[in-house]
Amino acid sequence: MKLVRLSVVSIAACLIGLATLLLVGLHSMGEMQEKQAEIEDLMALHHRIGEFSVASDALLVKRADPILREKYRGEAGSLKQTLAALADEHPGARRAIHYIDFLVGTLSAVYSQPFRFREENAAQRQAESPLSLPLRSQVIMNQVAGYGIELDIALREVTSQRQAQIARDANWIAAGFAGAAAMFGFLCVGAFALLVRRINGPLRGLSRVARRVEAGEHQVRVPVSGADEFADLSRVFNQMLDQQDAMVETLSAALATRRALIDSLPAHIALLDGDGRVLDVNDQWRHFGTINDQRDTTFGVGSNYLSICRAAEGNCAEEAFEAADGLQAVLEGKRDSFALEYPCHAPDQPRWFRMMASRLTPDLETEGMLGAVVMHVDITGRVLAEQELKRQAYQDPLTGLANRLGFTEAFSKHVARQGWNPQDIIALLDIREMRNINDAHGYHTGDQLLIEMARRLEKRLSDDTLIGRISGDQFILLLPGDDVSPPQKHLDQLARIFLQPIRLSAQVIEVAARGGYTLLGEEARSAEALLHEVEIALHETRRRDSSEFYRYDREMDRLAQQRIDLTRDLRLALEEEQFELHYQPKVDLMTGNVIGCEALIRWMHPERGMQMPGQFIPVAEQSQLIGPIGDWVLFQACRHMREWQKAGLDLVRVSVNVSVDQFRSGDFTRKVREALELHAIDPASLTLEITESVFSEESDTLRQQLDALHALGVRLSLDDFGTGYSSLLYLQQYPFDEIKIDMGFVRGILDEPLNRNIVSMILGISQVLGAETVAEGVETSAVRDVLLELGCRIGQGYYYSMPLEVEDFRWLLEKQSCLPLTPPSNALPSPGTS
Repeated sequence: MKLVRLSVVSIAACLIGLATLLLVGLHSMGEMQEKQAEIEDLMALHHRIGEFSVASDALLVKRADPILREKYRGEAGSLKQTLAALADEHPGARRAIHYIDFLVGTLSAVYSQPFRFREENAAQRQAESPLSLPLRSQVIMNQVAGYGIELDIALREVTSQRQAQIARDANWIAAGFAGAAAMFGFLCVGAFALLVRRINGPLRGLSRVARRVEAGEHQVRVPVSGADEFADLSRVFNQMLDQQDAMVETLSAALATRRALIDSLPAHIALLDGDGRVLDVNDQWRHFGTINDQRDTTFGVGSNYLSICRAAEGNCAEEAFEAADGLQAVLEGKRDSFALEYPCHAPDQPRWFRMMASRLTPDLETEGMLGAVVMHVDITGRVLAEQELKRQAYQDPLTGLANRLGFTEAFSKHVARQGWNPQDIIALLDIREMRNINDAHGYHTGDQLLIEMARRLEKRLSDDTLIGRISGDQFILLLPGDDVSPPQKHLDQLARIFLQPIRLSAQVIEVAARGGYTLLGEEARSAEALLHEVEIALHETRRRDSSEFYRYDREMDRLAQQRIDLTRDLRLALEEEQFELHYQPKVDLMTGNVIGCEALIRWMHPERGMQMPGQFIPVAEQSQLIGPIGDWVLFQACRHMREWQKAGLDLVRVSVNVSVDQFRSGDFTRKVREALELHAIDPASLTLEITESVFSEESDTLRQQLDALHALGVRLSLDDFGTGYSSLLYLQQYPFDEIKIDMGFVRGILDEPLNRNIVSMILGISQVLGAETVAEGVETSAVRDVLLELGCRIGQGYYYSMPLEVEDFRWLLEKQSCLPLTPPSNALPSPGTS
């Protein structure tokens, strides 16, 4: 049984015994009170009988009235009833009843013969008795007295017997209570003895085992018996001992493993006490001392680390003093850790180390005995790698010049060292036609050219010049200026360096440079701000396709900001569909019938109103937005054709301009197919107009895409023919269905014989290739007539119609009218018109 349950049972039994003892005591007390009451009743009865005897004598001597005699008889009856309750147990009570009856009878007999007593004279009464009673009365009196004596004797007998019985009962009651008390005592003693027995043995066993474990006997265990709490405690105690043994083994293994790990670490580790004395070192510490010919066989164990640091001399003395101060702060608890990187170069190689000191956390046993762990980690590889990364981060890997970051760093140091010179020049140059050089001679030759140009710049320019290469063919320079020489003189000297041919192996390459520059001026600016200025200036030089050096001014910045703002607005225009298409008819020059149209994009700007393509297309091309805009035009034109088809209109061919950027993604053919299938348009109804600039991107991928479009059934048109540098070879290789004559030749056809000849030549080339010819810029009937005379049958221009909004062009298709609707007054009637 569990001790808790045994204790509860024992306590419950004691409580029950105590309650029983209280009940027995209360019952005994009640019994004793009853016996006491009986004794008092006997005493009262004895007193009443004595008074009854006296009353009997008095009634016998003196005559009493009937009332007193009646009370006497009532008292006699009451006494008889009381004695009758005792008659069964006490014979004396029955005798007493008889004597009471005798007394009552005698007195009754006396009172029944009163006349006899009156006859006796007074002399006889005095002679016969001292009481002056008659002789017969004296006899009766004696008889009554005898009855009274017998009654008293009988009553005394009853009282004696009853008192003896009461005494015996009281003894039994006292004996019962004493027995109950004894049983209760024995119960309590037994319960507590059982508890003591159940507790004392296991407790002493636990105590003995605990003392033996404390003395070092770790294999001893507590005997386990029973299933009470001490048995559970013994089992738990044994388990704790088993776990302690396992923990000791694990801790020993962990300590051995940790020691092995610490010894295997590449760091040199030492354990210091609170005064800085070396307590122990690891194997790497010893190995380092061995390979460095350290003569101390203890490797510093027992010596004071702080004293060694403060006694250092030579190049690293300053770092040693700093290490001692930091370690002292750690040992004193002023800081938890300290780290320091310092050089420790060997005669044959550079070396760097990182020292780290960590404070040992105190516990209750080691409080006041703080120490520290000191580690020295060889960081030579990391430092060398950081130096190399820094070199790579600040240096161009091809030429060895500073890169963009390196140039800004060098410029900041230059200004810090020599101050801000308003006459200094920042120039940014790039090599013209570098792409053609790479295509013609290969990228390896192009790289060699850049390296040679870098060496030439370093050789020809002064030592105060900063030179860098910030991108593929762009060189950035800081040219020292002065108040005497104008900036142009320095720039001309720079240009002459680039103009000299470069000889690479057996090749001689002619190069030229273009650039932009900015003066430092009076306002101090960061290197990045200056780079931004010269990049804007170079962009202006490129835009004008000039060989001059353009100087940065704020107007360029403003224009650049405008381009940025315009780019942002273009992105928003795409998202909010602010673009719309206008359509310029293509007509049969002979009849004026509309046979096609060209989709031309317009931008309805929410603030600046209608924007023509020339205002935003160049920016769209520079910001890589021309592709998404071109895709929008393609899908929108197909959607309009679908609407015209649903309206039952005769569908004319629609031409859409395509940028070279749309081909670069490689999936333009898929987009065209998707647009045609989405709107259910016949591919033959769509013409894609591509400018001659497409040949600057000539590649197998481009040729494959054009072939795929042609196979799809889409017509291909070569736009602005004659303005670029295309060759007849390109025309032969690409499947063009249409060639458009640039409006520059068409407008000057009446004034310049050369233009007439060029138009005639283009018509001949188209005829050989089997392609249609479309003349752009037909603005007068005279131009129309010359074109007809030369054999051109299709044209477009303001003579026939300006670009029309989609609703107006739809109306034109519905009316099927010939153009021009109202011939200009100076225009001659076209053949075939009324």
